[in-house]
Amino acid sequence: MTNRFIEPVWLAHAFFEELVLVYPVYAIMMLDQGMTEMQLSTLFVIWAVAAFVLEIPSGIVADRVNRRRYLFVGSLAGAGGFLVWWLWPGFWGFAGGFVFWSLGGAIRSGTQQSLLHDVLVAQGRPEAFARIYGRGKGASSAAVLIAMGLGGYAAEHGYDQVLLLSALAPILSGLLVVVFIREPARTGGPEEAEGVESPLRVAVRSIAGQPRLRLIALMFIAFLGLSGVVDEYLGPLFREMQIFSLGVIGLLYGLVLGCRGLGTSFAHRFGSMPLRRIGHVTVLNHGLLLAGLLLGPTDEGIWLVLLLCVYFAVMGGVEVLLEANLQASIEVSARATITSVAGAGLEVWATGLFLLIGALATRHDWSSALTVVAMMAMVLSLVLAGLDASKAGRHDHQGAA
Repeated sequence: MTNRFIEPVWLAHAFFEELVLVYPVYAIMMLDQGMTEMQLSTLFVIWAVAAFVLEIPSGIVADRVNRRRYLFVGSLAGAGGFLVWWLWPGFWGFAGGFVFWSLGGAIRSGTQQSLLHDVLVAQGRPEAFARIYGRGKGASSAAVLIAMGLGGYAAEHGYDQVLLLSALAPILSGLLVVVFIREPARTGGPEEAEGVESPLRVAVRSIAGQPRLRLIALMFIAFLGLSGVVDEYLGPLFREMQIFSLGVIGLLYGLVLGCRGLGTSFAHRFGSMPLRRIGHVTVLNHGLLLAGLLLGPTDEGIWLVLLLCVYFAVMGGVEVLLEANLQASIEVSARATITSVAGAGLEVWATGLFLLIGALATRHDWSSALTVVAMMAMVLSLVLAGLDASKAGRHDHQGAA
């Protein structure tokens, strides 16, 4: 068994990981089961907190065990979350399912990127990471598009079969990795290979001591956290407009996230984009999101859907560019742990956003809550772009001196 066919195997793994039919309707399902706006956001907070608690330990484990088998365990955990929802459709059952889903996501976070990066390094082509990882994200988005289209209509006949089918896809995804990918040697500094320091200590020291790595991690947390949180509320937002059936909501959800897939697939063509430019792009992009939310149901919601398509396409590209920059900036072997530290920061940020949106939606509505978040996102994008400009200016000044 070799890694000769790493790209098609990786794309198939990424595809089946996201072929989850419950995606477009799980928030609506929970509301239909009697959850209030604040309870729904509380469930999302439980999801984020569980991911935060599990994120760094899972990254440390990934730097010490066979990553192929570890990813399969993560796939089983994710599938288990959907089965818990099927067996126990209430607040605590939903909470337990989110914990299992968080465990699966925490195991995959960092482990996937680390495994792919080291496979490509072993093949002597680390520069292919952005292309293959980006295409993998595109394959994931294609699966989401299919799942959205099928899941919404399937849910019109009940949620049970949707949940059971959703549990099968991640298991198949994990099997592809176990069967077809060989564990490569780990890349990084010798201090970790010799076991002198723990991966977490090396990861924290690396982020604290490298300004560029720190800035990339901050942008990763801020931008991916914002788009990820907005993603979770698209179903309730479309439902609130009262002009779409569950089937149509699934199709619209799939269209929007399919556009994110296009963004991830073509992101490698912009691999040389400076961090400052990425920051500026996100400022404009969150402006488009704000415009779409302000237009709301105008013209049957067409402008909102179109602007959401553009927003997620751009954020998909930003995700790949930041991930590639993050991996390229890591100079030690605690690669999965560093990625997991960034992922843990993302979950803390998402927790605050979930609570804010839940409180605002309880007082007003989903559209108003997301509008406030879009305004915050524009300001934050400006700040982070300014940080990179300031750092570049200091470097130029020092060079002139």
